[in-house]
Amino acid sequence: MTVYRYPVKSVIGDYLRAAAGLIVTLGVLLSGPLPWFVTLIFWALTILFAVFALRTLKRQYLEVSLDNQGIATQIRPASSQSPNGHFSRYLAWPELTEVKLRYFGTRRNHHKEGVGTGGGGFMQLTLSSVAERKTSMSFESSLEGFTAITTKAAQAARAVNLGIDPATAGNLLTMGIDIDAESREEFEA
Repeated sequence: MTVYRYPVKSVIGDYLRAAAGLIVTLGVLLSGPLPWFVTLIFWALTILFAVFALRTLKRQYLEVSLDNQGIATQIRPASSQSPNGHFSRYLAWPELTEVKLRYFGTRRNHHKEGVGTGGGGFMQLTLSSVAERKTSMSFESSLEGFTAITTKAAQAARAVNLGIDPATAGNLLTMGIDIDAESREEFEA
């Protein structure tokens, strides 16, 4: 079993953005009386930045375990006194019902600089299963081992004859994973 985490350097920028947003929005709210609609807008923005900070904290402590049977996630506590994780989720490869790989950024960066090269965009892998209960997991390309997880997910999708949408197939090709070619090779063998 291989374990992956988000590197600290990948969450520092998100922490800085969340802090800047909270400082600005709370600064405006504490600056004095404001019209009710401006107060409402800035409270909504404050809540949005606080949720973003909590999401970043969750990513910092997320642990992803990958093996031939499936993929698991859990939130590891910061202290070694409590070794068990929280919010554990597991998805077995044979129960996989959906694989989506999306690119977020400018089209030019996606094709010119490729994935994970700091071109201003990122990829997001979403895996879903509806076996016993609906399970869904999402990972961003800044996760260590993102390529290994995506490759394993593509192999699992092929093994269960899962249809892959054209956008996902194209993004897999960008990462060097040709799910159709591998299927043809298995068929010809």
